Amino acid sequence: MSNAPTSPQRISTAWFKALAEIGGVPGSAARSRGLLQELAGRFLAAPAGAEPLRELGAAAGRALVDGNYTQPESIATTVGVLEENLPGEFGRTERTALYAGLAAGYANALRERTRAEQELIRQAVLSAHRTGEGRFRAVFRNAALGIGVVDGTGRVLEVNERLARILGRDATAVRGRTLEAFQDGDDQPEFCTAIRELLAGRRGHYSAEKRFTSAEGAVTWTRMQASTVRAADGSVELLIMMFEDITEQRRMNQKLLHQATHDALTGLPNRTMLLDRLTELLDAAKPDERVGLAFLDLDGFKGVNDTLGHEAGDRLLAEVARRLSLATDPDLHLVARMGGDEFVILVPRTTSSSCVTDVAKAALAALQEPIVLDGRRLSITASLGLVERPAAGAKPVELLRAADITLYWAKADGKARWALFDQERNEREVARYALSQALPTALEHGELFLEYQPIVDLSGGATYAMEALVRWNHPTRGLLGPGEFVPLAEETGVIVALGRWVLRRAVRDAAAWPPAPDGRRVSVAVNVAVRQVHEPDLIADVTEALEVSGLPPELLQLEITETAVMSPGESGRPALETLRALAELGVRIAIDDFGTGYSNLAYLHRLPASTLKIDYSFVQALTEPTANGHDQAEAIVTSLINLAHACGMTVTAEGVETPVQAAILRELGAERAQGFLYSRAVPHHRVPDFCSGFELELAETTRQG
Repeated sequence: MSNAPTSPQRISTAWFKALAEIGGVPGSAARSRGLLQELAGRFLAAPAGAEPLRELGAAAGRALVDGNYTQPESIATTVGVLEENLPGEFGRTERTALYAGLAAGYANALRERTRAEQELIRQAVLSAHRTGEGRFRAVFRNAALGIGVVDGTGRVLEVNERLARILGRDATAVRGRTLEAFQDGDDQPEFCTAIRELLAGRRGHYSAEKRFTSAEGAVTWTRMQASTVRAADGSVELLIMMFEDITEQRRMNQKLLHQATHDALTGLPNRTMLLDRLTELLDAAKPDERVGLAFLDLDGFKGVNDTLGHEAGDRLLAEVARRLSLATDPDLHLVARMGGDEFVILVPRTTSSSCVTDVAKAALAALQEPIVLDGRRLSITASLGLVERPAAGAKPVELLRAADITLYWAKADGKARWALFDQERNEREVARYALSQALPTALEHGELFLEYQPIVDLSGGATYAMEALVRWNHPTRGLLGPGEFVPLAEETGVIVALGRWVLRRAVRDAAAWPPAPDGRRVSVAVNVAVRQVHEPDLIADVTEALEVSGLPPELLQLEITETAVMSPGESGRPALETLRALAELGVRIAIDDFGTGYSNLAYLHRLPASTLKIDYSFVQALTEPTANGHDQAEAIVTSLINLAHACGMTVTAEGVETPVQAAILRELGAERAQGFLYSRAVPHHRVPDFCSGFELELAETTRQG
């Protein structure tokens, strides 16, 4: 925070002026200006974090008292100046911590000074009372505290004007009365008990915060100190009571407490208060009690800020907060704003999950009516993550985490809905997350390897290509197939590094494969993920892999899914441009899993692809019994084959498992096939057998036998 644009001099100037207006300048103006400028400099140079600022605020509060800024309005004025002049990088959390420290440090220092002054006054009152009426009156007139002197029977002997003002009565009307004159309707029983014990000599000192209410209803809070003066025989001769007006301090503390526990924009409790309330609830919970949370997030809120501006977004959030408050029971539920467009509803003492789902339904219903901003009717929806479980043993952070996780399940399921936490699903999600985090390390530690599955010619059975399939030898979970970790790599972005590794390793392996008996070379097929297609480095990666390995470009087939080639990437580099550049290198392009994605037939004929791969689901349907027999499946496959041929592509069928499927595909015009009928994926050292045709001949003999 040391680079803040606001200077210490600017803050101290405004601070000095504001304090001067409420009570003058204590002592030298130059000394006061220097003190305030030094404190302002400390604020601006403070390290980030709430705790350092709280400590700094406490030190500053003590410094103000030491500098004789002891007027009741001093701390409130200080907070007002800082609120206006601190730079924007001081967030609400940092400001609240600083102000809370200021109030605490100021109050503690003032209390210590007051106690010292009270003892001096007590001694002066006692001495004056015993030595002469004139001196006694002088002490009373000059005292900044309210002072009352009571005899050993509890009769009020004297009160000064300051105490009379606190009591809201004339001083002469109080003298001669009993201690009931100091009582208030809201006094705690402890007060009356303590006074009786003081007068009886069973205790010598008592201090407490005490409230006084005037006839007009005005409330004054004081910090009371009462002590006894004993006669020579040990009996209580006098009771001296001193009252410090702390009304302004309490008001400021309450304001700071509210700021620390409530959201400034919506007025709702904030995360701090929610966690405090939840902690209290869980700590006090009985063994059979349950608790629920609803974590709410607005759908598409960023669009409101981006189009209408943040001021409109703030008004929308305030309206959402109002509606959620009206939709819940204020005596039962706690609605809190976590920050941004996130809200949490605490549902204590639940009996079943329906207690939380009912709250979620009410919240969604409250947001159904459009919100009007500047004449625009905005339809806003929300998603909610719900958790409901036994309170015993639960932790606040764990409950919030569970609800937050479930919120994203609701988002993934389509938004504008709620989802209920499921422990088994969460465990699966945690396992997936752990796997995704371990994947980059797996690349570094050599835990990944390739296996190859043959792609054969349907006409003669010769191996045309070997498709590279990545495997993960996980140190604790064992062998993992691509379906278990490739989707995670795509989600996290690791797919780019993973795809580059697969490409380099597969091309290097293929360069060492022997030619077939007729001299023909077997190609290698490598899958390319959607994100890779839109990476600007893909062309360079392919070029480098080919140059390093020495593999001819025409022996590399890149298999790209239908989704990847039908839309531009985030970088704006169209897939078509990338594929054309690869084709110009001599690399063959295959469209993988065709028929399962977004098929833009008008776009298909423009692709520089040489092969179309029919998804295995269509192949399986060729031999699965249906209401229409196999005619419908054959008609679909025939259409796909005809489409590919019309675009100048050959056809490879995936997932071929039976000779019947192979025969049908051959009859329908497909050129190649791939599947368990021919072989599962095999290690690299067995690929030469497929290049020679030995393994396929063995498989054919086994089928016929």
